[in-house]
Formats: sequence, C-alpha cells, structure tokens
Amino acid sequence: MKELYTKNSKIFIGLYIFFIFGAAMGDWKVLNIALGALPKVVSVGVVGLAAAYVLWTGNFRNFKLLSRFGLLFSSIIIGIILCSILTWIIDFQTIGYIVKGVSKISYQFLNIAIVLCAVYMFEDKAAKYTFFGLAAANFVIILLGMASTGPVGALRDLIANITSFGANDVIVNSKFIRAIEIHDITFVMGVYVLYFLFFTPGEKYRYLYAATALFFFFAGLKRIAFLSLLVAALFACFCMLLGPRGKRVTLMLSAVIIVIFCYFYIVIIQDGTFTKFCIEHDIELNGRERIYDYISNFYKVSPSYRGKGYEFCVHLLKSMKGTKDQVVNINAVHNDILKMYVEMGFWGFAAWILGYYIYQTRWYIDRCGEKTAVCFIVINIYMLVTYMTDNTMFYYWSSMVIRMIPLSFFFAPVKSIVLKETDVFRMNRFERWLHRKRQKEKEWRREPKMRIEK
Repeated sequence: MKELYTKNSKIFIGLYIFFIFGAAMGDWKVLNIALGALPKVVSVGVVGLAAAYVLWTGNFRNFKLLSRFGLLFSSIIIGIILCSILTWIIDFQTIGYIVKGVSKISYQFLNIAIVLCAVYMFEDKAAKYTFFGLAAANFVIILLGMASTGPVGALRDLIANITSFGANDVIVNSKFIRAIEIHDITFVMGVYVLYFLFFTPGEKYRYLYAATALFFFFAGLKRIAFLSLLVAALFACFCMLLGPRGKRVTLMLSAVIIVIFCYFYIVIIQDGTFTKFCIEHDIELNGRERIYDYISNFYKVSPSYRGKGYEFCVHLLKSMKGTKDQVVNINAVHNDILKMYVEMGFWGFAAWILGYYIYQTRWYIDRCGEKTAVCFIVINIYMLVTYMTDNTMFYYWSSMVIRMIPLSFFFAPVKSIVLKETDVFRMNRFERWLHRKRQKEKEWRREPKMRIEK
C-alpha cells in the first residue's frame, strides 16, 4: 500500500474537498447564526484523513520540511499567547479570563495543522483543491440565497450591487445580497485571483479558475478588497520583471516599508488624522471612525504602552453594548492593525511586524527561493490592505489560505518556456531577451536551502 499516492487519488481528493466544503457551508448566514463556528469542526476530517494515510502506509516524506513551516506559522500565534498571558498576569486577570483569551486564538493551531496535512497529501495541488471546496460552498450559498428573490431578482440585485460599488442602501434593501455576503470566503477569492494569475504557470485551467474566483469576489463585493487586489497585482507584475537579485532587494525593501507604514498608520489613527482624511474625502467608513476614536482613549503611541492582551477590543465593545457608552452596534474593531497594537502593546506590536514581515520574508528568500518569497509578500500585501479597515487577520479561511498558497507554490515543479533555438544568432527578439534573462538568473540565483523529497 505504500504505492498509494494521495496527490492523484480521487478518493482522497474527493474527501478533502468534501471536508472543506462542509466546513465552508458554516459561513452561510442561516447556519452561522444558528451554529456559529461549529461547522468548522468538519475541517478536522482533513487531519484525520492525513493521519489515516500515514498510519496505513508509513510514508513520512517531507515531514521534516513541513515541520519547519509548522514552526514558522506557529511562532506568531505562540508569541501572541505569551505576550497576552504576561499582560493578563500583570493586570491580575482571573484564570477564567486568561483561559478564555487563550482559547480564542488557539483554534489557529488547528488551522495550521490542516494546512500542513493538505500540503503533505497533495503538495502543489493543495491550494487548488481547497479552492474547489470553498468555491463549491460559495456557489451553493448563492443558490440558497436565490430562494428569496428568484434567479431574475438575484441577477438584478447582483448587478445593482456591483454597479453601485456596494452601496449601503442596495445591500440593506436586498435579501439576496445580504444572504450571499460571506466576508471571509469573499476575501479569500481575491487571494485566489492573484494565485491563479501569477503563481500557477503550469496549470491548464488557470484563467478559468481565476475568472471563477473573480466572479465570487464580485458577488461578495468587499470594497477594501478591490484596492487590495489592485495594489497586490501591480506589485506582482513589477516583481515578475525583475531578476533574482532584484527580487530579493525589492522584497526586503517592501517588508521594511510595510513595517514603517504599520507604525505610522497607528499614529494617524490615534491623533485623528485618518478619520479626518476619510470625512474630508467622503470615504464611507460605516461607523468605524467612531470605534477608532473611542478606542483611542485606551492606548497611547509610546514605548511604555504594554498592551491589553488578546481579544481586549472585542471584550470592550461587547461590554458597552446596550449602555450609554455604545458608539455603534457592532462588536468588531474592523481594523486589525489597530487591534494588534492595542492588544499587544508597543513592543509586542513591533515584534509582530518585524517578525512577520521582515524575518519571514528573509526566511522565504533563503529557504524557499525568491519566487516563493514573491508569492508570500504579494498575498500578504493584499491582506495588509484589508487589515486597515477589516478583521481578516484571523479569519479562518483567510489565515489558512495565506499559509497554504506559498507552501503549495514551493512544492510546484519549475516550468519554463522551452527555447526552440539553441543558437543565439537564430533566435527572434523575444527568445534572445528570454535567453539573456535566464543567463542572468543563473548568475544571481541562490539555491533554496530546503529540498522537497520525491
């Protein structure tokens, strides 16, 4: 049975897609209101599937390599937990409060386990099969949403929503649009548009998959995601023009710029500059500005600020619900960059942005190569823009996909255009340019430190 290869097994592929589909159906508002995050438990089947395969075949290929990725992914979560526990102890929080806070973030370890199991079983195909499960769930949710308006009414509302660029009155007055407004999966579809366009060169149906992801992206219509997609796509296009050395310099420079941006973003929110700018330019924040202004009373931009601990912001907004202090009728900050600063403190926030963006970018460059590092930073630029006004950092599917895609891309076999001519003087202009580019790449390319077992 050691010849059993999950990557090409229809049974394993089918079961994996089913588990992802079943868990993703929990994002349908009817189930989400009734069961909350409970349907996500279905995704545990992926871990069981991988465990059954290992026990049955004894195939431990790439375990060492995947464990390194597991440590990398887990380090941020462990850092958040340790930083929060230290803060809670200093603030004399109860054991119950600490346990509840730790449990709120610990589900990310399951998320990481699913990523590692999926890539162990399907290697470079893991991200694609995850897309199939999420897309199937998104399609079914749209069909279920049509029950309130019918196909014609649903199409009319969908067009009105897109042409109005997600106007509030259109959303409020349409049961169909409200039914298919699945935040997490919609953001993920933007990631998949980037993935299929730029990081699946050998995929036969890449443009079809990208178009499908773009359709679901438009159906969910998150306005900040449009800006995210544009910025990330332009950065990806620019990186594609560079050689290995240019990629390394650009990636590290981009990581430094992101760190500086995150710090000054906190500064302009705290002093009210961000809110003032949005109001002056008629940028609709849907009440977010009131949350930012309210939370500014609980932190300061200073090295002496030590943070409040994970989930403080959610607890704060929930505690004022129904009181005279309530600013808006939502429990989320809708700004993950601000949330991380308020909860982790000055030095915890610094450790996060330096560790995640600078250290991990360097880690991907050295261990996985420049191309995988480009994939990592492009996807994280997309997510960073969404962090500015939304809660996507620890969304279940978003955090899963941004880990899985660079890992799947690292496992993908290198494919390049075959030059018809070997004699430079007989090549056309394009072939000569491609030949020169490849010669320069050989000169400046660094071999990745990690190797995939076949």
